[in-house]
Amino acid sequence: MAATSNRGEGSSSIATAFASLSAADSTLPPRFVDLKRNLIKGHEEAVLAGWNRLLQRRLASDRLDKIDSSAIPEVEFATILQNGGRLPKDVEQELRKCGTIIVRGLVDENQALAWKQQIRDYVQANPQTKGFPAGNLQVYELYWSKAQLEARSHANMLLTQIALNRVWAAKPQDPVDLEVPLTYCDRLRMRTPGDKSFNLGPHLDGGSLERWEDTEYVKCYSNILRGDWENHDPFDVTHRLKAIVDMYKGPGGCSVFRSYQGWLSLSDCVAGSGTLRVMPDLTASTAYTVLRPFVKPDTNGTDWTIDLDSPTFHGAAMGKGQELTATDHPHLNPHGFVSIPRVRPGDAVFWHCDVAHMVEAEHRGNSDSSVLYIPSVPLCEVNSKYVKNQRDIFLQGLPPLDFPGGVGESQHVQRGGSEDISPGAGRRAMGLERFEPGSQATVGQGEAVQTANAILGFE
Repeated sequence: MAATSNRGEGSSSIATAFASLSAADSTLPPRFVDLKRNLIKGHEEAVLAGWNRLLQRRLASDRLDKIDSSAIPEVEFATILQNGGRLPKDVEQELRKCGTIIVRGLVDENQALAWKQQIRDYVQANPQTKGFPAGNLQVYELYWSKAQLEARSHANMLLTQIALNRVWAAKPQDPVDLEVPLTYCDRLRMRTPGDKSFNLGPHLDGGSLERWEDTEYVKCYSNILRGDWENHDPFDVTHRLKAIVDMYKGPGGCSVFRSYQGWLSLSDCVAGSGTLRVMPDLTASTAYTVLRPFVKPDTNGTDWTIDLDSPTFHGAAMGKGQELTATDHPHLNPHGFVSIPRVRPGDAVFWHCDVAHMVEAEHRGNSDSSVLYIPSVPLCEVNSKYVKNQRDIFLQGLPPLDFPGGVGESQHVQRGGSEDISPGAGRRAMGLERFEPGSQATVGQGEAVQTANAILGFE
C-alpha cells in the first residue's frame, strides 16, 4: 500500500517552498549559535581568510556583469552518443566550473511538440487539474500524463543522465551506481506570456539549514568550512548518499539525492521569456553561501569579521529552501545570474544540485515557455526507497510523496500507465523491473543494485 504522507496534503503550492514567498518567520533558536561555533572551531582565522579571498575573486558585480549566457556549456546529444555515452572532456571541464549544461537535440523537435499538445489535450480533458497559481495555472500538478512517462523513459534521456552522472566521482566502496538512472517524477510548467506569478527568486535546491545541520550533508562542504574553498569538489558523491536534505519535511522539499535538476524544453524560448537563470560559477557561489553565516560586515560595511554570536543562517529557515537575497548575499544577487540562451523544443537543461538559480520574474515573450521537469537521480539506497513508494503511488494515480497530496490524477481520464513507459532501462528506472549488476561492477555498485532489488521486492 502506498504511503500517504505527502507534503502539504494538497493545501500547499510551489510558493510555500521559500520563506519570503510564504512570509514564514526565519528566526532561528539559540542552538544554532552552538552549531556555528562547532562547525568552524579551530578554523576561524582560515574561514575569514577564505572569505576575503572569495571576495577578492570578484564574484561581485563588476566581474559578473561581463558574463553572459556563453558561460554555459552546450553539447549535442548526437555527440554524447558518438562519444560512447560520455561528455567530451572539454565539455565536462566546463560543466565542472559552471555547474549547468545545455544538451541540444535530446529528442526530436516534432516529438517534443507532440508531447506538449498531448499535455494540453490531457488538461482540457481534466479541468479539475490543480497547479499554481489557482485560476491561471503556470505550474501544473501533473505527474502521470502519457507524455511525461514517455519523456522520462526515453532512451536519449536515460543516456544523457548516465553521461552527466559519470562526471561525478565515487569511491569503489560507495554504495551507488552512477551509470544506472532512476526516475524522479516531477511537475511541468507551461508559462504564458505576461505571467509574473511564477517568480522564483535566487535560491538553491536541496534544503537550506540541512547543509550545516545534518552531520553527513555538512561533510560535503568540509573544505569550505576549513577556509580551503578552492579545493572543494562539488562532484564528490560520497557524503551525498546518506545526507538528509529535508530534515524538517517542509513543503516543496526533495527527499532524494538529485545529482542534477533538469528540464526538457517543449518550446522555442529565449532569454526574457520567463526562463531559467543560473550562476555560472559553481564552486565560488557554493563557498559564498556556505561561509556567509560565519561572517559579518563591520560598521563601515567594507571589512568583514567572524560572527559566532548570532543564530542567523542567511536565507535559511526550517522546512524552507535556501534563498539568496540581495540584502544577505550582496555579492551574488542580483548581478551574478545569467539567463539560459535560446532553447528549442527537444533541447534540455541540467544544473548541479548546488547551483544557485532563479526564474525570470516576468515572461516578456510572445509564446508559451513550457518544460517538463526531469532531474537526474542515480541508483542508491535513498533513491531506491523513494522510487519504491513512487511506483506504488503511480499505479494509483496519486501525487508522489515530495509533492502536495490529495486525489491527484487518480480520477483523471486518459492518464498514462505502465504501458507508456519504455521497456528495459525505462521500466527499471521506475522500479518496475529487476536491476542486474554490470560485469565489472565495483563493490559499491553491486551493493547499490542488491539493495535496490531488495527494496523493490525483486529479491
